[in-house]
Amino acid sequence: MAPIKSSRLSLESLARLGLKELPFRVSADPRFLYLTSAIANLIDRLLDLITYEEGLAVVEGKIGTGKTSVARRLFEIANGDDNNYHPVYMHTASFSTALEAAKDISKHFGVSPRRAYTDQLRDFESYLIQVRQDDLIPVLMIDDAQLMSPTSLDAIQNMLNFDISVKLIQIILFGQPEIHSNFGNSPAVLDRVVSWQNLGAMNFRDTVAMLNWRVQQAGRVESIFDNEALQLAFDQSEGTPRTVILLANDALRELVMQNGQIITGAIMKQAIKRYKQRPSLGDKNDQS
Repeated sequence: MAPIKSSRLSLESLARLGLKELPFRVSADPRFLYLTSAIANLIDRLLDLITYEEGLAVVEGKIGTGKTSVARRLFEIANGDDNNYHPVYMHTASFSTALEAAKDISKHFGVSPRRAYTDQLRDFESYLIQVRQDDLIPVLMIDDAQLMSPTSLDAIQNMLNFDISVKLIQIILFGQPEIHSNFGNSPAVLDRVVSWQNLGAMNFRDTVAMLNWRVQQAGRVESIFDNEALQLAFDQSEGTPRTVILLANDALRELVMQNGQIITGAIMKQAIKRYKQRPSLGDKNDQS
């Protein structure tokens, strides 16, 4: 009886392909963030906002376009030793009220919670003044900011009122397109947005470059894809980074199982077939 072929991505199977680690993780590892010109320009704009203490920026993008990767990369830069930033990164912001938001934001900066909203804001402002006296720039980065209710955005507005010739805190919100309606119901906060940036899908050239760059980061010099596989991955994903990575990861498993060396168009078709088995957004089970 023939042995069952394994698709396990063991270190041995990766090494056979010239890889030292898995190149297609979907986690937001800043080491694997490929800087397209659009992403590089976005990060530069956000760093300028922080450096010149302009106040509030919003980064909008659909699911899978890399918002969290950009946020973590920005945090990594801001947290470096060669600058005067004091950054805090919050991965979730499902706040219903301004008090909830003020308490959680304060807690992430190490400020104790208070029962009253006014007291919480006063304590947080005092803390920010002290940080600025130490020549540090407090920076707040919030991911999934579309989960913030319009009412909770009042806390952001109040914090941007903390001003001693410059904004005491710099705030960057990362959110899905639903963030539009939240700000639409909070005109006072919308008016405070200095920069609203949109993170979109990649073009074919950037998609190919991203995949090959990830392979190189994982230790292999030459591409692991043939041209047909790259085109198929782009066509199916429409340039959405997370979808591209999911397809590449599944195709790599198929390559290992086949004991091959190159992800061909035929292998990518198998990965796409499996990807299409998942439900589409909005699908409902037929109960009739």
